[in-house]
Amino acid sequence: PEVLEKLGIDEYEEHPNRYSFACPIHGGDKEDGCTIYTDSESVVGNWQCWTAGCHHDHVNNIFGFIRACLSVKKGHPATLNETYEFCSSIKKPSIEKNTDNDIGNQCKLTDVFLKTSVKNEQTINRETIRKSLSIPSQYYLDRGFSKNILEVFDVGECLDSSKPMFNRAVVPIYDGYGCYVACVGRSTKDSLKPKWLNSKGFKKDYLYGLNIAKETIIDSRTAFILEGQGDVWRMHEAGYKNSVSIFGSSINENQLVILEELGVMNLIILTDYDEAGHKAAKQIMKKCGRRFNYVRPKLETKDVGEMSIRSLQTELSLQL
Repeated sequence: PEVLEKLGIDEYEEHPNRYSFACPIHGGDKEDGCTIYTDSESVVGNWQCWTAGCHHDHVNNIFGFIRACLSVKKGHPATLNETYEFCSSIKKPSIEKNTDNDIGNQCKLTDVFLKTSVKNEQTINRETIRKSLSIPSQYYLDRGFSKNILEVFDVGECLDSSKPMFNRAVVPIYDGYGCYVACVGRSTKDSLKPKWLNSKGFKKDYLYGLNIAKETIIDSRTAFILEGQGDVWRMHEAGYKNSVSIFGSSINENQLVILEELGVMNLIILTDYDEAGHKAAKQIMKKCGRRFNYVRPKLETKDVGEMSIRSLQTELSLQL
């Protein structure tokens, strides 16, 4: 009852094992169109919208119900943090067994919800980055990427022999606020080792391409997750502007926090289509748990970055 009243659901029917009311998510008017179960044979707190199936679009537990209601009230997808704050305002988490292990587990759980992404200070502006490179990168032009997409992502080559990235195709990395955080360089000569070189102190705590994809992700509540930078460029060339990469095959907690803050509800996972890539997709879904809805399209080509724009558009349009 405390949850319902705080959500503004004043009219409801109380039964021995459930509460029934008109669904506030799609604005239904049937008095028993939505039900929260308090004593079911499955998980306590399950809910169901009988009239429009709203429970299919959200996690089917009380936390998911609250998140769905808050999303309607706010006019945008409520994040886990916002939902947690709402729940905490009703009843603080309690520990039945006051042991060190219980307290530790609760602290870990609370940390997950309270964690936020960090906005970096702008130390090098974008114009300085662009002036230091020869844009667009000839190496990636030869790989089949368009001049326009390389211009958009500031991908160029370092021709200054005094710089660590000399003779490399350089990919600048910006955070979601457009602040430069690092770069990676791909050797353009076979004799130059290593093939890939990261700038000093680079951490994979960001989503590559988020500075370009952010608004589309927020508007669509959906993000395409890819492994590499080239995969992201090809997706943008094909018109999928809500695409970002995780710098490899595994996603970390900081990247999850960023997705949560953006209000993402759906993840479309396009890691490579080989054994390692399929394993990576499963690990991402396991890591993210019930935070998102997941889609794993079936593609014929191993690497999205190696696909033609037309074939990528054709294959995805048939499945999404």
